[in-house]
Amino acid sequence: MQTSNAEIAKLLRSVAAAYQIKKIGNIFQIRAYEAAADAIDQSTSEIKDLWEENRLDEISGVGEKIKAYLIELFQTGRVNHFEQVMKGIPEAVFNLLDVPGIGPQTAYKLSNLGVSSLDDLKVQIKSGKLVAKDFSAKIAEKILLGLEEAAKRDKRILLPYASEQIKRVIAYLKKSPDVIDAHPLGSLRRMVATVGDLDFSASSNNSQKVVDYFTKMPGIARVVDKGDNKTTVVLTSGLQLDLLVGKPDSYGALLQHFTGSKQHNIHLRTIAEEKGLSLSEYGVKKLKIQNSKFNSEELIETKTEEEFYKLLEMEAPPPEIREDQGEIEVALAHKLPRLAELQDIKGDLHTHSNFPFVHPSHGPGTDSIEDIIKKAVSLRYQFIGISDHPPGHDSVSSEDLIKAVEKRTKFIQSLKQRTKSIRVLNGLEIDILSDGSLSVPDKALETLDYCIAGIHSGHRGSKEVITKRLLNALENPHVDAISHPTNRLIRERGSSEADWEAIFKYCAKNHKLLEINGYPNRLDLRDDLVREALKYGVRFIIDTDAHQVSQMDNMLYGVAVARRGWTTKEDVVNAWDWTRFAKWFKI
Repeated sequence: MQTSNAEIAKLLRSVAAAYQIKKIGNIFQIRAYEAAADAIDQSTSEIKDLWEENRLDEISGVGEKIKAYLIELFQTGRVNHFEQVMKGIPEAVFNLLDVPGIGPQTAYKLSNLGVSSLDDLKVQIKSGKLVAKDFSAKIAEKILLGLEEAAKRDKRILLPYASEQIKRVIAYLKKSPDVIDAHPLGSLRRMVATVGDLDFSASSNNSQKVVDYFTKMPGIARVVDKGDNKTTVVLTSGLQLDLLVGKPDSYGALLQHFTGSKQHNIHLRTIAEEKGLSLSEYGVKKLKIQNSKFNSEELIETKTEEEFYKLLEMEAPPPEIREDQGEIEVALAHKLPRLAELQDIKGDLHTHSNFPFVHPSHGPGTDSIEDIIKKAVSLRYQFIGISDHPPGHDSVSSEDLIKAVEKRTKFIQSLKQRTKSIRVLNGLEIDILSDGSLSVPDKALETLDYCIAGIHSGHRGSKEVITKRLLNALENPHVDAISHPTNRLIRERGSSEADWEAIFKYCAKNHKLLEINGYPNRLDLRDDLVREALKYGVRFIIDTDAHQVSQMDNMLYGVAVARRGWTTKEDVVNAWDWTRFAKWFKI
């Protein structure tokens, strides 16, 4: 079988589903498989590569038993236990689980009703055949929406995963004595939420040697194409990589051209022609008119992008904002903002620990609060916030919920007193319920340093309903920020619709924050909405939503979204120093 991260994650989710369908094992075993699937799906390293390098222990969130099964899978191509658990369940059941809104029991029921594939499911819903078999019309309607979402998914790669692969490739390239410099290209360099094939460039005076060196890189399954200055290869993971080697004197033009975006470059060419210049990936040339036609002369040296843009009498826009959305005009006026940077971040307020809440509303983290604090210290943060999910409001009484939160508050207070190297903040991430009320009583929220509220169910509500839920939550004086505001899960679930103008206006007026969530499949608030919110004076907080300490390194990707949204250090509260930050939160 194939052993990409996505395929292994699907296998583990299928096993978890089989446990539920056959009603074997217990809830903790099921959660262990689901948590392992999530960890592998979001890993920035190929799990099989880690196994080959004897580094499986680095996979946080995967228990020893499941690691043993993974070893069996890599060694033999199959896992006996998995086959026994899944035996007797039609393959169609596991494929149906790919549709948002279909859980194990529903998938099994659909299979028993004769549904054999996703296409067959769609046909049976649209024809009314499924409902005629006494299947719920309301659920069928929701499944149809899920099918539409599933159909929109493409094969693009999540930014954090792609970024980690490119780091390895760039590091390999730079070890060659013939490589002067190397960069990622296209949507990856612009830090778009998902990227396609991985493209990159190298500067060299000996392109053939660089191409030969590149095709010998470990992990290459096959060389698809190879020329004097470019090559295409496919890794064992299935990823396609394209390399283009350029001459040093014109490398700036090559790098700029293949970074894009397409619309940015089209606009630049118009400006260049007005200045008597011709732009291409090969360099910049002066134009002269001969017989009423433009002809190009010799190349103008453009070793760097800065030299390239200087020829157009403009600043070099950061790659993240090269989308022809006003950056060219601002660069021509030499008024580009200094965008927020990773080094500006002073702390993270959205992290999840394994604190032992009874019946937490959502999955807890895998590491202790103490481990999260240690990681934050290693990142040189000034402060770190712990924002676990509290007990589910429908699982415990209000009194017991308040007691549980107060108990955790006392524990964190004791940690604060013992911790001198960093400020520890006590927070929660709570649910915004269907009517806009909060899942935790105000009496419990009063004990916190801050509170993040988010929608974790009913994501497909109407624009009016979602807007009302968000505004109702923001009206609570204890709520400081809205987590992952659009509720999207990239490649799984689209953004919720809302009256963003109304929400932005309320946040700006009432001292409320919108989160830019750096979790790999969220990257939410979206970059387009970040820039729109800035127009109203909204402030942001960039968080990782880390469920294991290694995920705290994903801050980079939250910052990337913020940069694509044109935010500066001034717009991001956790880029402020402690005094100003504490004043905002009234700590």
